[in-house]
Amino acid sequence: MADVVQIARARADEVHTLSRLMQLYLHDFSEFAPFESPHGELGHDGIFAYPHLDAYWSEPNREPLLVHIAGRLAGFVLVNDWSALGRPVDFAIAEFFVARKYRRRGIGTEIARQVIAERPGRWEIAVLADNWPALAFWRRAIPAVHSGPVEIIEGDGERWRGTIFRLTRS
Repeated sequence: MADVVQIARARADEVHTLSRLMQLYLHDFSEFAPFESPHGELGHDGIFAYPHLDAYWSEPNREPLLVHIAGRLAGFVLVNDWSALGRPVDFAIAEFFVARKYRRRGIGTEIARQVIAERPGRWEIAVLADNWPALAFWRRAIPAVHSGPVEIIEGDGERWRGTIFRLTRS
């Protein structure tokens, strides 16, 4: 599987590619946004907003990654160093998207394995409470990609409402 999954930093000329993938991701994610929440809402232009995307090409602590499966575009991962708990962290999965065609085949787990394996340090993966498919995925994937201890913390409901997985990859 590792030879089929290719992950590379998105180049500046690929910002529009990632932006289009972000629309698919946010559409999927909107299903889990609380009805009364501003999250998951389309703008008047019919586009889901993601205000932090441009920062992935201008801030050194953010890394935009594009995922290809056997040479075909299949998703993205955004890595940064924001902690949902406000605790020291080297890396965090900000967003993780695999196109539906490639889901439930072990590909997402392989993507997570490669991304985490290539970046030693303290990791945090925060999953919104309402996003039960993502929570189920990470509960299955983390033991497959990390053999060390994993701290699982429920968010405080104010800074973060969901589950946080913390691990250290040496």
